[in-house]
Amino acid sequence: MQKQHKPIFMTGRFRSGTSFLWQLFNELEGFCAWYEPLHPQLLEAIKHVAPKQDHVGVSDYWQSYRERPSFKKYYSNRFATEHLYLESQQRHPALKTYINHLLELSAPDIPVLQFNRADFRLPWLKSQFPEAVIVHIERNPIQLYESQRKHIDEPFRNQADYWDAYELAQWSYALSELLPFLGDEIAEKHAFYRFYLLYQLSKIMARAYADVSINLDVDVFQSDGFVEKLGQAARLSNQQKHVLKQKVKVPELSSFEKEQSKELVEIMTEVDFLLAEAGLIEDFGQKSMTSIRFLHNDFWQRYNNQPGVTEQLQQVALNMQ
Repeated sequence: MQKQHKPIFMTGRFRSGTSFLWQLFNELEGFCAWYEPLHPQLLEAIKHVAPKQDHVGVSDYWQSYRERPSFKKYYSNRFATEHLYLESQQRHPALKTYINHLLELSAPDIPVLQFNRADFRLPWLKSQFPEAVIVHIERNPIQLYESQRKHIDEPFRNQADYWDAYELAQWSYALSELLPFLGDEIAEKHAFYRFYLLYQLSKIMARAYADVSINLDVDVFQSDGFVEKLGQAARLSNQQKHVLKQKVKVPELSSFEKEQSKELVEIMTEVDFLLAEAGLIEDFGQKSMTSIRFLHNDFWQRYNNQPGVTEQLQQVALNMQ
C-alpha cells in the first residue's frame, strides 16, 4: 500500500480536539472521515444528534454513514463499553470486521476514523491494522477537565460518580477490574483524580503507539504545527495545508483560582506517584498487564483479593494464548 493511501486512525480523550481533526479531513477532497464509529448510540445519533455549538463550521457529523448504510450490518453498541483495554495478542473479531468494513466503504477515498474510545486499544489496533497511521491528540489536562465537566452544575461538578456527558464514571468502572484503583476506593475523591488517571494512561499508551502526536494547545492554538504533523499522516498539497490553517478557531479558555489550580496540581502529583509505583508510567502499553503486575507485585498485591481481579487476569492470559 502506498503511503498516501494509508488509513488514518485518530485517537484522544473526549474534548481533546479529535472532532477538530475529523472536521479537517472531512472537508478535504480525497478523504472519507468517519465521526465516532464506536459511539454507543451511533444509530440514534445519526438520526437526531446535531453538531455542538462549539464545533464551529460543522453542519453534519454523519454524512459518511448516511451515504454508506451497510455499516449497520457490522456495528455494535457493545464496542463502546466492552473490551476498552485490548493488548496486541487479544482477539476481537467483531470489532476487526467492523473497522475493516469502514475501510472498504471509504474507497476510493482515504479512510479517516476518529476514535474517542480507542485509547487503551492502541496495541491491538497497531497489531490488527499495521498499515494504519495513528494520530493522537492531547490537551492541557486542567483545561480538558474543565471542558468535560463544565456542563454540570457547580455543586456536583467535582463529584466522581456524578454522570457527565463524557463517560468518566462509566470508563472508570468498566476498567476497574483491570485497574482496581479506578473503582470504589476513589469514588469519594475529587472527580479530577479519576479523570487524570485516565488522561495519563491514555497519554502513556499513545506515546508507545501513536505515529503522530499533536498537542492542541501548542500545535493548534499557539502555532500551525498541527499542519506539518498531519502532513506526516497524509500526503497534503500546499493548498490543502493552507485550507487547514484557516480552520483554527481559538476558544476562550477557562481561568482558575490559585487555590483550585493548587488542588488539581496536588492531585496530579499523587496520581503520577501511584502510576509510577504500579509500574504503569514505564510499562503501560509496552508490557502485558499480567507482566506489569508480576514485576510490581508489592503494589498490586493489595488488590489481589478484590472481586473480579483474579478472573480478569486469567482472561487476559487466556486471550493472549
